[in-house]
Amino acid sequence: MLAVPLLVAATGTAAAHGSYGSGYGGGMMGGGAMGSGGWGLFGGAMGLLGVLWMVLLIAVPAYLGYLLVTRDTDDDDDEPLTILRERYARGDLSDDEFEQRREQLL
Repeated sequence: MLAVPLLVAATGTAAAHGSYGSGYGGGMMGGGAMGSGGWGLFGGAMGLLGVLWMVLLIAVPAYLGYLLVTRDTDDDDDEPLTILRERYARGDLSDDEFEQRREQLL
């Protein structure tokens, strides 16, 4: 699951550093801003962009997984009141008993 985002980020970082050829103005053109040393004018920023993509591609699925795991924990607070309402609806409790127990729960 993590292999694809890491591969995409590593490919983008390597491309930004100029390892896929001569870059703009490099090679036979005699060098230039992008061909000198592999970093060029914006090469460092492009490498940082690759790292940020890698973090984003890992953080978003991790956060979505966290939301899926913790989504059912919010309903536990109303469970006693829900049970009381069900018992009242079945007729197990009178009006006075229901109101007294509901006030105790709240």
